[in-house]
Amino acid sequence: MVNFNATLIAQILNFLVLVFVLAKFAYKPVCNIMEERKNKIASDLEAAEKAKTDAEAVKAEYAAKLAEAKQEAQAIVDAARKTAQAAHDKIMADTKAEQDQVIATAKEAIALEQKKAMDEVRAQVINLSMIAASKIVEQKLGSEEDKQMASKIVDSIMK
Repeated sequence: MVNFNATLIAQILNFLVLVFVLAKFAYKPVCNIMEERKNKIASDLEAAEKAKTDAEAVKAEYAAKLAEAKQEAQAIVDAARKTAQAAHDKIMADTKAEQDQVIATAKEAIALEQKKAMDEVRAQVINLSMIAASKIVEQKLGSEEDKQMASKIVDSIMK
């Protein structure tokens, strides 16, 4: 059987006193510390989840703003491209009109110069023809045959 001696009883009493002292002075503070730590961890997890949600919202807002900025940039580039094309087309049209005007003016000047040259050539031809005709007439009228021909013409008119 079991022998109960005084050391066993003293050990049991010491154990019970130790349990009572620990329960009275250590168990509750340790439980309170554990509860506080549990609450702190829970609040930290909630804060982390809230921070994650906030970060995702900021990321979505950033992505939306980035997309909007890209659209605005593309719109600006398109507008600049249209403006440049319009300016190019206007410059080309103005240049073409100016070129047509210069060509028309040049054609008119050429036609005028050509007419002037033709008039000068005609005047010189007439002048040369008159000189040549007068020289020919002088020579012809001076010859004997011409005198006879002139005399026949006069005679035929008189008859």
